[in-house]
Amino acid sequence: MAKALSLLLLALALSACSARGLSPRTAVDAPVVAAVPKMQPTAAPTPAFPQTRPLDESHPVKVRSRSLRYDQAKQETVFYGGVTVTQDSTTLTTRELRSGDQGQSAHADGGVRVVDSVRRFQAEAGSAYYTDAMRQAELLGGVRLLSVDPYGVPVTVTGQSGHYQDLSRAASVKGGVRVERGALTATAGEAELERGGELLRLLQDVQVHLGANRGQSDRAAFDQATRDMVMEGDVRARFIPRDVRKAGEAPWSTAPSGQEAK
Repeated sequence: MAKALSLLLLALALSACSARGLSPRTAVDAPVVAAVPKMQPTAAPTPAFPQTRPLDESHPVKVRSRSLRYDQAKQETVFYGGVTVTQDSTTLTTRELRSGDQGQSAHADGGVRVVDSVRRFQAEAGSAYYTDAMRQAELLGGVRLLSVDPYGVPVTVTGQSGHYQDLSRAASVKGGVRVERGALTATAGEAELERGGELLRLLQDVQVHLGANRGQSDRAAFDQATRDMVMEGDVRARFIPRDVRKAGEAPWSTAPSGQEAK
């Protein structure tokens, strides 16, 4: 009898709830969770190659020095002492400059320094042999090349000897090479730069530092255009995946932390 009474009371309670239109709470009332935004690679800036600006040969070649001697037998002109040569936006300073064949070739010796602010290029060496109206040069002794890659990141390459063509459009340095490009620091036996530093190749005993990441190999190549990094030959690496991924997403902005590329 008591059990039947309990069931009757429960049925009456359910009937009363239904009569008032009450219903269980649904998930519709739950707050909507916002979608997690996806990480997008930084948009690549348009690459620029200031080194490709052609030399305006309509500008005269101007030379200043403390002395001048012309050797008739060798048909050679020798400028000596505080030599400064300018043409267009390029300035060459050295201790001594020897030139024949109407200036198509020249030998600069002693503290050679070439600066072109428009092409954003600078070269230093103990001596230099120039050909093709000074567009190409073989550099010897304490070589130092400074430029910017097509994304405005500074590039510095040092070594014992080197070569450049058309003011760093293509360049190479050999012997105890050290390369600094943004956050990348590397040492090698030889370095080759193409496309104004957009493509960097390292050869012989390559040691690479990129932030906390370390790597060594026989050969390495870094291509900013395709975002490729290749290391070959007895590769050994210690890296943080997050840092490598970040560098891969925006390789053109690999300036050191707190320093903007100029």
